[in-house]
Amino acid sequence: MKSCFSAEGQDFFYFCSSMAKFIGDRISTEDHKKSTTIVITPKRVLWKEILFGLWCAGFTFAGVYMIYLLAFGGMEELAVGVNFDQSVYEQQQIYLAIFIAFWAYFEYATLKAFLWIVIGRELIMIDTEAVSIKKSFWRYGKSNRFFFENIKNFKYEKPDSLSLNTFLDNSYWSTGSDVFKLDYMGKSKKFGRKLEEKEAKQLFKFMSDRMKKWRKH
Repeated sequence: MKSCFSAEGQDFFYFCSSMAKFIGDRISTEDHKKSTTIVITPKRVLWKEILFGLWCAGFTFAGVYMIYLLAFGGMEELAVGVNFDQSVYEQQQIYLAIFIAFWAYFEYATLKAFLWIVIGRELIMIDTEAVSIKKSFWRYGKSNRFFFENIKNFKYEKPDSLSLNTFLDNSYWSTGSDVFKLDYMGKSKKFGRKLEEKEAKQLFKFMSDRMKKWRKH
């Protein structure tokens, strides 16, 4: 199997290596001369992915059709006949506008979750100066660099398995919640989406060890 990561100075480019070691099925790690790279991939289940893709396509079609009705004269084509009522027609326009507003929000969230499953990656690099984290869609995404001297705390936060929010966040149809937190200059950075407890603890131990190792150089 190959590990794909991006790292060039303080930014990211893309490379693949066959020398990676794995923690579970989703986490690959590799030590380099002056850094360690980690790639976390989403959990993929083919039949769920197909169903999710079909649902996204149907939901997108429904929203686009509603936009056509409201903005491109589709409702005027339907507003014919002896029982046509102008006040009802205007109310329907308001209802459609409200529907489209809600649809746009859920369309964004749904497509983001689907694309994350298909092409999403969490890329982490630990070098002699900092920890770099990037949540990437294919090769695109913003990388954040956290210098060791400003990191106050790094910890694993076990999700509440009995929480409804945790259950919904970690469903296959969402991007998921993060299990790691870095406290950095008064702010927190979370990462490690949908990691199971066993692999999360192993990765936390591995990252803590590499952070301790590289910051001594």
